Amino acid sequence: MEYVTLNNGVKIPILGFGVYGIAKEDCERCVTQALDVGYRHIDAAQIYQNEAEVGNAIVHSNIPRDELFITSKIWVCNFGYEKAKASIDRSLERLKTPYIDLMLIHRPYADYKGAWKALEEAVREGKIKSIGVSNFNEKQTEDILRNGTITPVVNQIELSPYGQQRRMRKYLEPKNIAVQSWSPLGHGNKKLLSDPVLAEIGAKYDKTVAQVILRWNVENGLITFPKSCNYDRIKSNFEIFDFALSEEDMAKIYALDKDKYCFTPPRWLDTIIAKMKKA
Repeated sequence: MEYVTLNNGVKIPILGFGVYGIAKEDCERCVTQALDVGYRHIDAAQIYQNEAEVGNAIVHSNIPRDELFITSKIWVCNFGYEKAKASIDRSLERLKTPYIDLMLIHRPYADYKGAWKALEEAVREGKIKSIGVSNFNEKQTEDILRNGTITPVVNQIELSPYGQQRRMRKYLEPKNIAVQSWSPLGHGNKKLLSDPVLAEIGAKYDKTVAQVILRWNVENGLITFPKSCNYDRIKSNFEIFDFALSEEDMAKIYALDKDKYCFTPPRWLDTIIAKMKKA
């Protein structure tokens, strides 16, 4: 495993296992398999509704807690100081852990400044080791920097070879805010996963396109966490530390950037929030 040292001195495994979209009935099995393969970084969130299953897998693994890196994210409906504070305690309970390694503001809506205040307090209380943001643009990140007392350690953003977030990465670098790539494989984008340039590079190293993409993330210092419910792919996605891309390979992948992203429009997000409020 390779690591990134965050701006607070904490080391985070550069490759993790994501649990977005994994059903409750499958999540404990998938996380258990990932831990068995060698993953020690799990990326969860309140909205994924499987924190408890992640917690079960962690407990049953018998892996010492200090060898694991657990991330979760506060969802929009829990924003505001009091709601966020209570939701942090619920996440700790569901994850069955005395502390969370990294907690993020999931999306920059509603009272995210109040939620950030709760996160900073949780750091002081020892409930959370590091805090960061997710899907924040430059203006919203500046809002946190201006109003908070702790600099975010990461910004977790959608990033793949077809959407490389060059402007945001350039903005974050001098602030020493690390970049985390979500949906590094383009959310299963068939064109990306069969791209002839990536396939040619993969053939050179006897690696899959997915492995080439994940290795490209690692060599760019980007923290990333593919997800899968298939054991063979879980294992394959972890096998990226036995080869290195050449400068020519990296240049070819940089040239694939189309600045295209797959995030569903905010209208969809509004619908989800409305449903959660009624629940």
